[in-house]
Amino acid sequence: MRTVRPAPLVRTLGQAAVVLVLLVGLAFGIQAALLNVPSNAQLVAVDALKALSRYHVMGSTEQLTARPRRSLCFENRVLDRKTDSFVLGSFVLVGKRQRYYDLGHGVHFSGAGVPTYNVARNRFLLAGCPGFLAQRLGTLLLQWRQVRVTNVRTDGFAALRIHFGRPDLGVELYVERPSLRPLALALGPGAFAPHSDLEPTRLADQAELIEQLVPTALQSQLRSG
Repeated sequence: MRTVRPAPLVRTLGQAAVVLVLLVGLAFGIQAALLNVPSNAQLVAVDALKALSRYHVMGSTEQLTARPRRSLCFENRVLDRKTDSFVLGSFVLVGKRQRYYDLGHGVHFSGAGVPTYNVARNRFLLAGCPGFLAQRLGTLLLQWRQVRVTNVRTDGFAALRIHFGRPDLGVELYVERPSLRPLALALGPGAFAPHSDLEPTRLADQAELIEQLVPTALQSQLRSG
């Protein structure tokens, strides 16, 4: 198992996604109370992150290279030996052989070959792990407060394109209108940015998911229930 060193923005905060999303909502609530009212775009973004954080399994089809790849993400609370506390664990299977996971200390990789940092980072992000993604986008929203919401159509659905961060960079999350179900993710604006189609999935056979995605050494550290 190898660690792919992430940049600061890619490192998670080691908190549950729901907690961070609630903090984001609370921050904007305090702003409103002080008459510094959040914009409609910011409120839509908070609602979209809340909707995203309700999922625990996400399927995706990434378009990072010429050949699309299927991936699957499963999230569960895991006992972190470094902090002796339960943290959010995000576990990703890309194709049939490449596995990634993050417990808040950087993305770890196992499989054939050693990906470059950029490939590993983008592949993990494009898997669309709900909690991990909600944390990262929530952090961007709290730090920069720059967000744009645009009505679009994607894959035949009426959707909202939510751009987090600077206009020339940032991350774009596409959600269905009006349900806010996640549809797609793009790592930047424009047609040539790495992107993936997202497919939220109900938790079916948890034991099978754990066997497929979670490293054997960590399986006993998962919190049950």
